[in-house]
Amino acid sequence: MRILAIGLGGAGGRLADTLLRLDRAGRVRCVEAAAIDTDAAALRQLGAISEEHRLYYPPVGPEAIDLEQVLFHLKRQDASGVDALLLCVGAGGETAALAPSFAETLRESFAEPVIVLAALPQRSEGQRISASAGEALDALQPAADAVLLFDNETFAGRRDADSRDPSPALYAALNEEAARRMGLLLRAGEYGGEVGQLVVDAGEVLGTLVGQGYAAVGYAFEPLREHWLARLLGRPIPFLSRPDPYDGAARIVELAKKACYEEVSVPFDLTSAEKALLLVAGPSRELSMKGFSTVQRWLDRTIAGFELRSGDYPVDSRRVGVVVLLSGLKNVPRVAELREAAARERQPVEIDRVDVYDATG
Repeated sequence: MRILAIGLGGAGGRLADTLLRLDRAGRVRCVEAAAIDTDAAALRQLGAISEEHRLYYPPVGPEAIDLEQVLFHLKRQDASGVDALLLCVGAGGETAALAPSFAETLRESFAEPVIVLAALPQRSEGQRISASAGEALDALQPAADAVLLFDNETFAGRRDADSRDPSPALYAALNEEAARRMGLLLRAGEYGGEVGQLVVDAGEVLGTLVGQGYAAVGYAFEPLREHWLARLLGRPIPFLSRPDPYDGAARIVELAKKACYEEVSVPFDLTSAEKALLLVAGPSRELSMKGFSTVQRWLDRTIAGFELRSGDYPVDSRRVGVVVLLSGLKNVPRVAELREAAARERQPVEIDRVDVYDATG
């Protein structure tokens, strides 16, 4: 699946930059990217997006970013053949309020669907940021074809307590987590070698996402145990590399559950999902079809809807990974929390009544 990633604002720009950098490190290229910001220093810090695709607008007011000019640049960018536009935003950031109108403009101007990748703020960023995120999410859902959620609070909480406060190093690590979950999903249908038994292409990924509102993606992997001689030679040795079919099946099942419950981009009630897409990746000899079928049946029985897509992605790797894309989410506690923050922010401030007496009186 080929995308044009558009980073809006500081957080969105860094996220798009990370997606592009990880994509360029692989064999198959799926990402083109641009960044738009009113902060020149933030744009200068990007490393993967070329300077010609970093669009700077001086912060002269709320309408500082000229959307028509941005569209002109994006249409000139060499991004032919993309399957979708991925608008990366930090929900709650200064430019997040512009994201809904920008998403609508993109949908009107491009034939490809517009997916938003929204990074949810940490609680430590304060009540105002949380309220802004809640407002932005409510406006984004009808403006975009789908909104993929990544919760910074959840993933920051898995680190040491001392590292939970917002910092460049922490955000870089969180962006890596978000981009890693997108990487295999984007490679669906983009084959550089062996073809899988069940092929998942870009149309099936978009069929799972488009029109389904909020979505989440889970990713879990396990390094493969290798004989020391195979590591030394840098290639598998047939008589030493015969996988145990029982261990292989159990591995796929455990990784799928981990992807859905522990390593998902935002915690949610799995039984509320309307659609799901399952993708297993790794060396073909390690991809157990028995485990794959077991996970298919489990997901089909668990989600609320009846639409499940699935496939395998054989790749020369020293790990086995499982990606699960879930959409149409109805019960997302972090979204509800941010909406409550927005509702509290909208409430009028009550001023206590103070009686004033005439001092001469």
